[in-house]
Amino acid sequence: MGVKLELQENLSGDAALAPQGFGRVSPSPAPGFDPVREREAACAYFETNGFVVLNGCLSGDEVAHLNEFYDRTQAERPEQWGLGERRKPHHRGQGLIYSQPLLDHPELDAYTRHPGSYSVVSQLLGGEDKVRFSEFNFREAPPDAGKGAMNFHHDATVADRYTRRPYNPVDWLCAIHYLTDVTETTPAFCVVPRSNTYESLREAYEGLGDDYVEMPIRGAAGTCVLYDTAIYHTRLDGDGRQQRRTWHQYYARGGWLKSALPTSDRYMRAPTPVLTNWNLFPERLVMHPDPKVRLFFSHWNTAQCEWVASGFDPEIRRSMPRGEQ
Repeated sequence: MGVKLELQENLSGDAALAPQGFGRVSPSPAPGFDPVREREAACAYFETNGFVVLNGCLSGDEVAHLNEFYDRTQAERPEQWGLGERRKPHHRGQGLIYSQPLLDHPELDAYTRHPGSYSVVSQLLGGEDKVRFSEFNFREAPPDAGKGAMNFHHDATVADRYTRRPYNPVDWLCAIHYLTDVTETTPAFCVVPRSNTYESLREAYEGLGDDYVEMPIRGAAGTCVLYDTAIYHTRLDGDGRQQRRTWHQYYARGGWLKSALPTSDRYMRAPTPVLTNWNLFPERLVMHPDPKVRLFFSHWNTAQCEWVASGFDPEIRRSMPRGEQ
């Protein structure tokens, strides 16, 4: 079946200026960093701007493997991707999305702490013992999907981001890996640098002044973009004809953070809340024999708690909002 993106009205920006945001597209691309040789520089860039681009995080074989996974599962499980007759609401803004592939595909486990980007993720969240898994999904803007003109938005946030000092480490961190080349004609992830402490896109536009830009991020398959979920971002749709595939993984910060003040321990930052109320983690990872893996997959929502309490009953999973998605 042909899948079309739903066209959105520009509500976050100014529709008189542009279909999305305020139309002030950055004249220069975002810098890219080697995640191994330039890790410190990559982390410094992220802490200033709220995002960073990492070059070459996936090998050619890994890109091929994940694209083969797309092709195979779209043929075998079209409903889970939103390719059936009844597309669910979470499919409509994305084109295609497979929300919880880890539940049924152990061959993907190796990607959850992928060495290409995980050392940078760990440093940004305060150390490997602080990193918690939140979500893993695959998305595709299919060929000839048109232009959806998605509104600029942020993902999950917590209110203390406006006032805490220091701001970092972030609460949630998302890693988007490009599985196809992203060019000027394809859909591209786009961010507003340093917008993560503003309540709205308009406030960022006014508050950042001349520094406000909407920065499309383009790169070869295997490129990774790390971003603070509080930063304003969108998808630019290119010419509306080209395909783009991406793997999205969200991380939360675990553990309590002590005050950064030298003479007081009164201020403590709690662990990040759960990202969603529906996401489930598979038994093989939740009950893994390695305590480090169990800790990584320990950030449970109440849906996960109920599923564990049921002994991972498949009927309980099936009753969840995206239990089969």
